[in-house]
Amino acid sequence: MTYILNKPYFLFLALIIVFLIVGFLNAKEILGINIHDTYYVISYRDLGIILSFIYSFLAIVYFLLIQFNFRLIKWMTITHVVISIGGLLLILGFYKLIRETQPGDFESLIKNIDFNAKITIAIFSSVFAIIIIQILFFVNVIQALIKGKI
Repeated sequence: MTYILNKPYFLFLALIIVFLIVGFLNAKEILGINIHDTYYVISYRDLGIILSFIYSFLAIVYFLLIQFNFRLIKWMTITHVVISIGGLLLILGFYKLIRETQPGDFESLIKNIDFNAKITIAIFSSVFAIIIIQILFFVNVIQALIKGKI
């Protein structure tokens, strides 16, 4: 836990490298997200670049605050880092669980559709948790800037 408190930016930087490697290795593949009647399509390369920018911002802010000795709230920092990184791992795990439907048995088709609907809810819940936890990050940063240096 002390590593998360002292150098959270290293964890984000490692994740950025993973995003870029996966994004450029799978540059021609696309990710399709179906939300009700709308189908969003993004290439893995573009998604990797977008996520890299977002997580770079987080890493830079943490780096600057720690380098200039601003006091962050420990539980907020740990919660933010764990959910921001762990949430992405959960999304990846849930995404791998999605079942492909095969033509044929109608009963298994209905079960697969129901299972995929539950997995989709879990993915959206994880995305929502990651987005909401960013509010906690900004509260932590603002608190650190208001209180000033140690």
